[in-house]
Amino acid sequence: MSRRFPFGWIILAVAIIIVVSSVWLFPPSEFSRFGNIVRIRNSPSDLYAALTIHYDHPPIYEESYEMVDRNGVSTFHYLVRAYAGREITITAPPEAVYDVSFFFGKLVNDGVWDIPSRPPRGDTSIHYSVTVRQTVDFKHGERTVTFTDPHYWATTAGHQFEIHLDRNKPVPNLLQLRGTTLQDPRYEQIVGDFRAFGSDAFRENVAKARAALSKGS
Repeated sequence: MSRRFPFGWIILAVAIIIVVSSVWLFPPSEFSRFGNIVRIRNSPSDLYAALTIHYDHPPIYEESYEMVDRNGVSTFHYLVRAYAGREITITAPPEAVYDVSFFFGKLVNDGVWDIPSRPPRGDTSIHYSVTVRQTVDFKHGERTVTFTDPHYWATTAGHQFEIHLDRNKPVPNLLQLRGTTLQDPRYEQIVGDFRAFGSDAFRENVAKARAALSKGS
């Protein structure tokens, strides 16, 4: 009687040897790092940036830029709306490109997470609202900043002073106070980032749409 060769036992023994060798060759830290890589790769990624500009006076009522990148697929659009009711939208179809992710990185470098909302100053007939939202590695952040006249905040804004009164000290000389400057170029930089976004063709179409509604045609 012939005897069967114990292939099952051999396969089991080889599997045990591979597992033991892997533990010996790759310390627990390597397994942890590999697990983190898999987790990050499978985690949702969502980048969103929007700029809305509202005008108190005709002909243009509102402009808006909106950029979205979800799990590496980007799309963006521009909309301009006139007081007369006409509107034009320019939209880029979803595509696996890096345009929005690079743009979002530039916004971050220019301080979009750090600038505070500002009260109406300068030309107060035009209102700006910037919204950013980010979800990466299961962590989420979102904020909206409002302001007027980014050029004013970049070049003309004055100083703010803090006076702490103490009954044991003389009243400070207000003419000699040194305050903190409120000038901040980041507002103008961030608005400029939105205005400069996209290819030459996209920016050309944005300019044509804006010009068409500015003329009321």
